[in-house]
Amino acid sequence: MSVEHLPWDSLEGPIYYARDLKPRKPWVTYGCWILSAALIIGGIITPYRVAAVFGVLYILTLLMKKDTVITERGLEIFYQMRITTHYDFWSWKEIVSVIREDRKHPELIALHFGRGNRSKRLFFTKADAKQIMVLARKKNSRAVVADADTRQMAGYKKKK
Repeated sequence: MSVEHLPWDSLEGPIYYARDLKPRKPWVTYGCWILSAALIIGGIITPYRVAAVFGVLYILTLLMKKDTVITERGLEIFYQMRITTHYDFWSWKEIVSVIREDRKHPELIALHFGRGNRSKRLFFTKADAKQIMVLARKKNSRAVVADADTRQMAGYKKKK
C-alpha cells in the first residue's frame, strides 16, 4: 500500500505532531494478531460466522495508521485504513479552549482541545506545547488558553 498524501503536506508553517503517552508494547501487538487469527478460525470451524467478521475488522484496526497534528489551520487528524481514509479537522475558529495539564511525565504535556461539547486530549513535548499555546492565542483570541487548575483537580474524587 502506498503512503497516502497527508492534507498538511503542502503547508509552510510549523506542524506539531501529537505523541503517544504509552506506545503499544510488542507483546500486545503479537497477542492482537493471535486473537484475530483465533476469531477468524473460530468463525470458520464453528457455526458462529460473525466471529470471522470480527477477526477481519480487528485486523483492519491493527493496520490502521492515525496521524494527529496541530497546524496553522487547527487540529487535523488523518486516519489511513486499508479500505478507506478519514480526515477530521477542527479549525481554530471552532476550538473554544486549549487547556494545558502537567501529568508529571518527564517529556510530555497533555493539551485538552475543546470544541462545542467535544474535547480531545493530546500529548506533545513540553517545547511544542508551549508553542501551540502561543499559536492558539494568536489564531483565536476568544478561546480560553490556560493551565489546568491542579488544586481543583487534586480535590476531585470520582464517585463509586
